Amino acid sequence: MSFQSNQALHELYINCQGELEAVLFARVRCRETSADICQEAFMRLCRTDDLGSIGNLKAYLFRIALNLLVDHYRSQAVRVAVSAEWNDDEPPETEDHRCAETVALGEQELDRLIDALAALSPLCQRIFYLNRFEGLKQREIAETLNISIRTVEENIKRALIHCAKTLDNA
Repeated sequence: MSFQSNQALHELYINCQGELEAVLFARVRCRETSADICQEAFMRLCRTDDLGSIGNLKAYLFRIALNLLVDHYRSQAVRVAVSAEWNDDEPPETEDHRCAETVALGEQELDRLIDALAALSPLCQRIFYLNRFEGLKQREIAETLNISIRTVEENIKRALIHCAKTLDNA
């Protein structure tokens, strides 16, 4: 890492660390968690190969931190769901509802869904993926792809209607 990159990161840390922690704290309401996420965001930024290619380091840092926050929420949701399933020392006994027919039908339906998504425009596919699989909000998608929120909304609607029609017609 060059001296200029080190200097830029140092200045960014001095100028933005408090603000970033405050933004994170407003969302998680835990000082330790917000400090941990902030530190991890700076660490990931430090590991970036070419900082010179990033136009706005502050925006990039905040995007890293918000992605880490989403990861934090996901991991918390999994922990809560797993701990809610059983309270004693033994895991709950579950029946295996899988059978060859159920698996085959599920695979066929998944194939139809994949085909339905493939029939959409690349932009519509990307928007749908960011929303449904990455968990980004419409405003975040619009900012990421540099398009209007209305375009994001219309494409999500288009994808959902198309997938529903494709699965209903099967």
